[in-house]
Amino acid sequence: MRPNITIIIPEPYIPLDEYCRRTGTNRETAKNLIEYGKLPIKPKGKQKNGLIEVNMAALTVWALSECN
Repeated sequence: MRPNITIIIPEPYIPLDEYCRRTGTNRETAKNLIEYGKLPIKPKGKQKNGLIEVNMAALTVWALSECN
């Protein structure tokens, strides 16, 4: 029997600058990760120059999928 685990994601999206601050990632490195598809972001729709927000929910699911 597998145990139930509850995961709470308090902020599903955070601004790129906040992500960089929390993780210690250089902003240019983070932008490269976005470009290569390694860092998921919230779609901006028609606003091409809008705020870049990192999808923390997708990162959490990605990390969990790598667990056995």
